[in-house]
Amino acid sequence: MPAVKKPTRAGHPDLALLHQELSQLIGRLVEFDRADRAGLGEWMPNVDVFECHGTLTIVVEVPGLAPDSLRVVCRNGQVVVSGERRERRPHGVPGFLCMERPHGRFSRTILLEAPVDVPKAEARLAGGVLTITLPRLKDRRGRESVITVTREPAE
Repeated sequence: MPAVKKPTRAGHPDLALLHQELSQLIGRLVEFDRADRAGLGEWMPNVDVFECHGTLTIVVEVPGLAPDSLRVVCRNGQVVVSGERRERRPHGVPGFLCMERPHGRFSRTILLEAPVDVPKAEARLAGGVLTITLPRLKDRRGRESVITVTREPAE
């Protein structure tokens, strides 16, 4: 008896949206898991993210770092802040009795929930605090755009 093949039907828009949201959630969990497993010599600066008056603001605590030791990149709906704090050992000190100030490389990834205007973004470092401001773009999803229909000349 031949196998009966079910007819394929067009995907349901709600299922496609659910699939997309699940994929994003899994991506966030993977990033979260990586953050928990910072390697030897890596550290994780504290980050605050908030929105006020149409601007997304990211605040990162990076005391002792210079602007040239920081890198801020926006790609694929994420802001990646990375940098490195070198170990400062006073001259003539062979070892430490206590060392609590972290050093080494770091990287923090902040997922953007809304579209932002990257060309108008700013990053300022003052008093050991990096402040990144990203103006939000108006969400265009769900808006109706009329496309004019033109008539071709009759032959």
